[in-house]
Amino acid sequence: MNLWIGNNPTHSQKYVTTKFKKTLNHIEHTVLVDGEFVLKIIEAELDKKYNNDSNGVLIITNHKLIFASSRDKQIFHFNCMRDLGLVADGKDKNEWVIRFYSNGYFYKFDDIKKNDDTDEFFFTLKEKIHNPSQEILTTVTHNFDYFLHAQKLDHLKLNGIKITPFLMKRDDKGVSSNGARLLKEKHTQSQIVTEGFFVQEKKKGNFIVVDEKVYLYEYNQEKRKATPIKVWPIIFFNHVNIDYFALKTELHTNEGKLVLNNSGKEFAAILIERGIQVSILKRKWYKKILGFRSGKWWKSSIASLVYFLIFFIGISTIFGESPTEEKAANSSSQINSSENSTAQESKMETTAASAKTEENQQEEAIRLAEEQKKKEATARLAEEQKKIAEEARIAEEQKKTAEEARIAEEQRKEEEAARLAEEERKAEEEAVVQNVFYKNCSAVRAAGAAPIREGDPGYSTKLDRDRDGIACDQ
Repeated sequence: MNLWIGNNPTHSQKYVTTKFKKTLNHIEHTVLVDGEFVLKIIEAELDKKYNNDSNGVLIITNHKLIFASSRDKQIFHFNCMRDLGLVADGKDKNEWVIRFYSNGYFYKFDDIKKNDDTDEFFFTLKEKIHNPSQEILTTVTHNFDYFLHAQKLDHLKLNGIKITPFLMKRDDKGVSSNGARLLKEKHTQSQIVTEGFFVQEKKKGNFIVVDEKVYLYEYNQEKRKATPIKVWPIIFFNHVNIDYFALKTELHTNEGKLVLNNSGKEFAAILIERGIQVSILKRKWYKKILGFRSGKWWKSSIASLVYFLIFFIGISTIFGESPTEEKAANSSSQINSSENSTAQESKMETTAASAKTEENQQEEAIRLAEEQKKKEATARLAEEQKKIAEEARIAEEQKKTAEEARIAEEQRKEEEAARLAEEERKAEEEAVVQNVFYKNCSAVRAAGAAPIREGDPGYSTKLDRDRDGIACDQ
């Protein structure tokens, strides 16, 4: 990283370091001490009352403020500075003036450009004057190879380190860069980090990371977080089918389709290197042309129109007519020139009309392609809805069948329980009958059971002497 401007400087910062290269080199070796680092620099002019103004550079370090020029050098300590102000320059509306008091003297720096670098400089200077020990992360000290993701921001906040607003703005390079930088920091040994997604029922994910395993992540730009969705071992891709497109690569697996926006050939090379067998789809020569790979007629039509237009423009450029000759001095040449001009205008009008016709044809082709695309989408949606309805009907029938089976099973169990209860009752009665025995009728009368009828407990033919079915009735 550059000591003065970091590893992602603005154009104005590069200009300042180039313009004051010798001055900055002198400051580095004579003023800066061990453990001191630069937070921000800007170009400025020290306004002097009685001497000539001095054009140089203002430097904020973690220890002090420095003004340096080819013939002047001033050092200001934060705890000695007060009444810091940033006001518009009365001479130039596109410039600022920074002023403050230090050790009883008033200092004024003008010719300061109005831009984000100046805003960051003033923010940093104000924070350091308010609290000289305050740690501040700026566009100079931050390494832009790494993203300020949520976990890192929480860590900085926990340690009391402030971040300049310009750094937050400049570090946000969009979803592609932010997600890639975050995941490269998370997977330091990764071989590939690329945008992509996995298609099963719907698209899932933003990034694919190839490390010891293959990871699918979903990146949330607002939360600055990446959440893992799927993890596959390398062996999962054994016998995978790979299809190369102009702007993407598709890997057809048993679970679904994995799409890489780039680095598809590198991924295939990694799989082969690790002993994984892959099958690469081969196409006929004309299907390798952009627009003809998918086999859809509307894409081929648009591609053909575009290629024809490029060819037509190229031919027109190569074989176009030479410029009109200069006018001659005599009147005859002027007349010829006028006629040529009229003919040229007529030709230009014809060419414009032809171009307009071609443009209309292209628009019509695009419109028809869009209509066809909408029809296909509508048909696909209807088919999906039909499929969903059929699945719902089958599920309802299965549910109904299962409910009927459950009710029948419960009824069978109830009947079985009733049958077993009846058999148990009869068995108990038979046991009672078999267990009661009377020696004679005196015993029957003593037990209070006389007379005993046939079938009652204790009945026997021995007690029923007259064989009338009633024992001990006399």
